Formats: sequence, C-alpha cells, structure tokens
Amino acid sequence: MGVLYCGPMQKMTLSAARRTAIAATGLDRPRPSRVTARHLKSTFARMGLTQIDSVSRVVRAHYLPYYSRLGPYPRETLDRLFYSPPRMGVEYWAHAAAFVPPETWRHFERTRTEWWRNDYGQRHPDSGGDFRALQQSVLDVLGSGPKSARAVAELVDHEIPERNRGHWGWNPSQVKIALEALFAGGVISAAGRNDHFERVYALPHDVSPALPQTTLSYGPASQPELGIAPEAERPRGVSGTTNNVLELTRIAARALGIARPDCLADYFRQRRGPTDEAITSLLVSGELIEVDVEGTRALKWHAARTPRSVAARTLLAPFDPLVFHRPRIEWLFDFHYRIEIYTPAKDRVHGYYVLPFLLGERLVGRVDLHRDQAANTLRALKVTWEPGEEHEEDLALELREMAKWLGLGAVDMSGTHLPLS
Repeated sequence: MGVLYCGPMQKMTLSAARRTAIAATGLDRPRPSRVTARHLKSTFARMGLTQIDSVSRVVRAHYLPYYSRLGPYPRETLDRLFYSPPRMGVEYWAHAAAFVPPETWRHFERTRTEWWRNDYGQRHPDSGGDFRALQQSVLDVLGSGPKSARAVAELVDHEIPERNRGHWGWNPSQVKIALEALFAGGVISAAGRNDHFERVYALPHDVSPALPQTTLSYGPASQPELGIAPEAERPRGVSGTTNNVLELTRIAARALGIARPDCLADYFRQRRGPTDEAITSLLVSGELIEVDVEGTRALKWHAARTPRSVAARTLLAPFDPLVFHRPRIEWLFDFHYRIEIYTPAKDRVHGYYVLPFLLGERLVGRVDLHRDQAANTLRALKVTWEPGEEHEEDLALELREMAKWLGLGAVDMSGTHLPLS
C-alpha cells in the first residue's frame, strides 16, 4: 500500500525545507552558557533516540549529538541520565543500537516477540538444545545482578563449539550470542557499558520499572517450538503481534520536521508498508501535511517551525539523526556522505572518521577528525570543502571549542598547529 496523497500541496523551497529539518532536530538554537540535565533531557526528547557506536576516534558517538546542539557539557551528566535511575533512555535495536525512552522501547513488541525468527544457534541440529540450556543458565546468572558477557562467561559452563563467524575480526563467544539473543527478545536489557564499552546485561527490572519482565520463548503460544523447528516457515507477523508503527512514525515525523516516506521508515528501521499506512493515518488526522519541495513530494510535521534563518555552526557525528539517513541529506543538502570506516584505506576519499560540518543551513564540508590523546591534540587530518565553500575560520573556532570540551590542549588543522590559549 502506498502513501495516500490528496488535495493541493503546500510548496516549499529546498532552503525552507533545510531550515525546517535543522530546527526540528534542535540545531538552530543558540547554545546555552551552561548545560544542565534539563537541556540534555529536552534534547533527547526532541531527537527521540540516540544511536550508539563503539568507535571512539573522537569520543563515543552517542556523546556527539548533544555537543552539536548544546556545546560543551559534562559527559558524566549524560552518563547519569542514561545509566542511573530513573533512566531517561534504555538500549535497544531501535535504529541500529540506540538509546530510546522506555515507553518507545515498548513500541517494538513484534521485533522482540519474534526474535527467534533469526537463528542465533537455537536451531542448530547438533547444539541447539545446548544453546537453549545456555540461555537459561545465563538468565539464572543474571538473577544475581547485572554483568558483562565476560563476567557471565566465568559463571556458566557449556560445551558448544566456538565458531569463526568472520565479523570483521570480531567473533563473539557462544555466551555473548546467547546474551544478544535474549537482548533482542527483550528478555534481558542493558544496565550500562563498562570501561571497554561492552554491554552490561541485566534483567529488565534491574534496568527500569517501565520495562516488563518477558518470558523466554521460542514461538507464539499456539506454536511454542516454531523458533527451533529447522524447516518451518516463519513469516513476519506469525506471532500475531505488531510494532506500534503509528507511534514510531509519529515520533520520527516530529523529530525530522520534514521528510519523505523513506526517511520516516528509516528513523526506527521499520518497513515501508506499515509506515505508509501510518503516514496515511497521520495525514488524515492532520498531524502530517503534504508539501511539494521543489518537485519532491514530502511530509511536514504540523507543528514544525521554519525559521527565516539559522546560525548553526557544528560538526555532526556520522550517527547524528540529521545525517544518519544518507538519502535524506542528499535530497535536502545535495551532500553525498559516507563514514568510510569500512572502506579499505586505499579507496577512502575523505578519510576514516569523517564528520560533516554544518554552517548556517548548509553542509559545507567534511572533516576527518581524530582525538590524539597522546599528543593532547584534536587533529583535523583532512578537510574537504564543498564546491564554492571554504570556511577555515569558522571550522577553527568549532574545533577549538570541541578540543576544550574533550580536555585537549591544541588543535592541528590540516597541518597547522592551533594552541587553544
């Protein structure tokens, strides 16, 4: 089913659409002189999620969207809001790995209920039974409190062969896989991250009272062994449960301000069919308004602001909500972007960990950024400007402010050493 468009559409310029998108995600606002927990909470509420990634070339990725919007802030405050009760966010596979409010976590019911449609090992013809026993042992161990995968592995025994899975040099142990299966099913959650940025797994009631305790199962009540039957068909929806795609689309529409249907579906990684149905409902309710953005049919959140101008100046994490759906920024900003971490070094164009630079309402360049802790320096290893754009002074100001936030003493910008004092 496609999106139901009806009636005459409002017209918007690309410039107006860009300003709407920037305002919706909170990048148009002046940075406060002192950032408080209230600022961090309101920023999280505005974005609706914060993507998590283990790469720490500059700083862990989930810290950067808050810096981009608020400027320097105490990272320990954000840690407390995510990892201490009452938590403003919990981890789940919401847009890749991400923090979402506990109430949003509940909207992924079918995703959790049908975790067993994937075979984590529970269907293996030789070791499936042992894997299921391992899962139960893991749950028993977590009953005494939150633990990392390594800590759990020290307390459970199993004889399942470890396998080389070719995950870019990362080969998770059977204990880790069992934990991840339980995490996908919502049977367990994450209480935090340790010094190695590994998940600290926990039973849901040890994470948030808003998370229900879920019983480990391998199929719907009518077919309790469906998830372990090797040849059985397991189509989506076989459990009879559904994600609350309407509410997820509503959150995405509010967070994006202006979007195409594919943008709304991507925000929480939902399928287009249910998303299109949700869009139609939101058009009927008036919460979404269809607009013509210079020939592209798009959808505007009814309360989205379109400021006359924006004075943004910030570097954006590769996982920032403004840029994580690459087709959207190609459409709105005419900006082709990829992070290039997984690109072989000889084939990289712009660098390894490349951050887009937002200035005003334009993405004007790309900066390959590296926090060189040993040299106490924030290094812009390569700066690539868009045609007709070159804003060295603005970028230098932003790099100096970021370096101070990171506790560094200098900036090296394309070979030029810039002391902070």
